[in-house]
Amino acid sequence: MLTIGVHSIGMLGKLYAEVVEGIDKAPLEALAASGATRAQVVRYSVVPQVLPEFASQAIYRFETNMRAASILGLVGAGGIGTPLLFALYQHDWPRVGLILAGIIIVVTATDLVSSYLRSRLV
Repeated sequence: MLTIGVHSIGMLGKLYAEVVEGIDKAPLEALAASGATRAQVVRYSVVPQVLPEFASQAIYRFETNMRAASILGLVGAGGIGTPLLFALYQHDWPRVGLILAGIIIVVTATDLVSSYLRSRLV
């Protein structure tokens, strides 16, 4: 979990920096020209431009991390897939099917919720 988290934080930091660098400067200049404070410029120009992209990227990374945790458990690194690995070693096929169904349901539900949230944000 720590490895996935550190990787995601680094990746999100890079993606967020690129989003902030790519914002439209015209609203910033317009607010500054009208006498807005630095905090007002950030609140009314920067945040509305970057918030949808920030949220979309964070949701996507969460979704990706869920899938990665399942796979890492299968190779012995812990995570969601560890119970699946133990059930496979014990040849407990009903339990394997139940765990796989649970993983598929959770990943699918996460994908549906993230798609809905991303469509509402953008």
